[in-house]
Amino acid sequence: MPELDAVRVDQLLQTLTGVVRARVRTNGDGSGLSEIHILSDGALPPKQIVRNIETLLKTAFELTIDHRIVSIAVLKEGAPFAQGEVEPAATEKPKKKRAPRLVFQRLTVTQEEPLKCTAHVELKLGDVIFEGSHRDTDTPKGRLYSAARAVIEALDYLVEKEMAFYVAGLELLSVFQRDVMVVLVEGRHELHQERMLGTALIGDDPHEAAVRAVLDAVNRFIGRPPKATSF
Repeated sequence: MPELDAVRVDQLLQTLTGVVRARVRTNGDGSGLSEIHILSDGALPPKQIVRNIETLLKTAFELTIDHRIVSIAVLKEGAPFAQGEVEPAATEKPKKKRAPRLVFQRLTVTQEEPLKCTAHVELKLGDVIFEGSHRDTDTPKGRLYSAARAVIEALDYLVEKEMAFYVAGLELLSVFQRDVMVVLVEGRHELHQERMLGTALIGDDPHEAAVRAVLDAVNRFIGRPPKATSF
């Protein structure tokens, strides 16, 4: 593959809906991209912008990227835009960053047909939104499992099948006079298996507690390269 022109790539990415400014960094030999920094106006969800970037690069340059190299910052409504907002100046000393953690954004559990319910969850890792849905039997326990397993569906896109998670069990317990959601998640990476427990206090919505308990179980495996994961 010929060496990529970073400026040309920036210009093409800035033609996408929702993209205000783009800055890319090429890898050592210039044949691929190591970083893609996007400033968005919020016109599209970050996940859709990432998909549009993947499609554009594949079409224009026959280039396949790892979606995890895309970083998206969204301008607040009315915020001024200034040059250099997408990435720090080259002369600035980079700050050491903590590994990002999955953050719960939104959950809906609806009955779309008799006897069945569907949970839809949105999670955020850095600046990217991941979505997952799961359909289950419309019972109190089934609704909890649908919320928990919707998280697993979202994780499938994040880890790109290099890791696999499964909600093996879910229980409501009373601990120190507080109701607690406890979830058992089984994980697999290559030939290695792991069992992980996650917990969350139950507030107004037990379905949200199920989501947070799954995140508590899996978060230590997220945000690190799969090869470094110690299953």
